[in-house]
Amino acid sequence: MSRDDDQAWADLVEAFHASPGEEMPRWPAAEDVADDAAGHGGDDDALPAGTQGAVPEPPPPRVEPDEHFVPPPPPPLPRGDRISRLAWAGVLGAPVFLVLAVALGWRLSSWVTVLAVGALVGGFATLVGRMRGHDPSDPDDGAVV
Repeated sequence: MSRDDDQAWADLVEAFHASPGEEMPRWPAAEDVADDAAGHGGDDDALPAGTQGAVPEPPPPRVEPDEHFVPPPPPPLPRGDRISRLAWAGVLGAPVFLVLAVALGWRLSSWVTVLAVGALVGGFATLVGRMRGHDPSDPDDGAVV
């Protein structure tokens, strides 16, 4: 460390340990602005004549028209084909049926239980199998920020 660095470090440590009662400058003296008796920076010459020392009034509030953005109605949900609708029915309907059967205390035969679990698994596999994959020839990498 150079001598200047040591002196700067010593000044920082001294300022850190100084009590609040000591008068320490808040910023370098070169950045001080001379205040006049009115309490402002003394640039009265920049104000229009007759307004020296006067507090300017705030501008009146802007009156906005009652117009606001109304989005268009959303498009209808796609109907999908018959296979997709059956797959969704299996994925959503089978768990609801099984939970309802347990909650109501129904005694289900084993083939009904296997059919419900098969509908769930089959519907899930159908939906995953029909998902569109990424086209390697597509140069679009998604959103660009």
